Amino acid sequence: MIKWFIEMNFPTLVIIVYMSAFLMINSIFPKKINAVFAQSLVLTVIEMIAYCAELWTASLDRPTALRIFLSAVGYSVRPMICYLFVMLLLRDKKISDLSRALIILPMPINMLVAFSAFFTDIAYSYDSANKFVRGPLGFSAHIVSIIYLIIMMVLTFRKFCNKDYSEGLLVFLIVIVNVIAMLMESFAGMHGVIRNAYTLSIVLYSSFFCVESFKRDPLTGARNRRCLYIDSEKHRAELTAVVSADLNDLKKINDIQGHAKGDEAICAVVNTIENVLSKGCTLYRTGGDEFVILCTGTEQSTVEKMLDDIRSEMKNTPYTCALGAAYITAEDFDKVCARADAEMYKDKQKYKDLCGGEIRA
Repeated sequence: MIKWFIEMNFPTLVIIVYMSAFLMINSIFPKKINAVFAQSLVLTVIEMIAYCAELWTASLDRPTALRIFLSAVGYSVRPMICYLFVMLLLRDKKISDLSRALIILPMPINMLVAFSAFFTDIAYSYDSANKFVRGPLGFSAHIVSIIYLIIMMVLTFRKFCNKDYSEGLLVFLIVIVNVIAMLMESFAGMHGVIRNAYTLSIVLYSSFFCVESFKRDPLTGARNRRCLYIDSEKHRAELTAVVSADLNDLKKINDIQGHAKGDEAICAVVNTIENVLSKGCTLYRTGGDEFVILCTGTEQSTVEKMLDDIRSEMKNTPYTCALGAAYITAEDFDKVCARADAEMYKDKQKYKDLCGGEIRA
């Protein structure tokens, strides 16, 4: 029995051990993200044990209450793992209590349907020869899982709309792989395919977060200086302009209102700029209050309009920022950035000449 269990689940067991060790020593992910990955691993272990034990009870010559219980556990746990993927996608979103309740609701409904097998055959039952008989609600777990996968696809579409292509593509692939796994297990009689898809998806998603932690600024979520130089080299042939941006009066904000307000001002600049970035443009935080925008395949008129839009949108905040653009020539990237900085400092000087550098109310 133990030998058969290990042979059937060895890849999954190895992944669970590796991921568990990684989560214990991981200091990169926020605690909330670590907790979600830990929960997904626990659910995977529960599903694996319940599924394999249920296969053993299927070999008996008559149905047992234990088989019904194990089946119900397996049917209940699988949609929960999909739900956790949804929570990863919604990690930075503010969700109302009603929306959260509606997202959670399919899970307890599915659990009630699964455990109803003790009293009714509406979900599934076993005949006198211990053969599985699917009831009218026998695909409840699949339907609920698909509901969560559809939610993931909707959130993925929004990420594409917000130009977050890397996570969007990753989640799209996770959804496709898990749908294929469901079809293979439900209609082709393959064992453990869904679990393997889940565990590999967990590893892939955690790898994405590792990469993002090295690419992103932890305060604002904008790409960092390391990523700026990687992307500038990667897209050198398509670069058309570099924009330098700098928050005005950050030192005064920190001195008078405190560093928390300074962080708030930095985040406000990032949010404002990212809301009006033109297609092909990417924002990077390169220092405390310093930012760079790389523009690829963008005409000069489009860049100038984007700068006007940033200035206009900043008027809706208590802050201002200086902006300067340099257009790509044959010179190296550092010199283009230097020209953009020079234009930005000219803009900053205009601001100081107008208001003496005071914080605008």
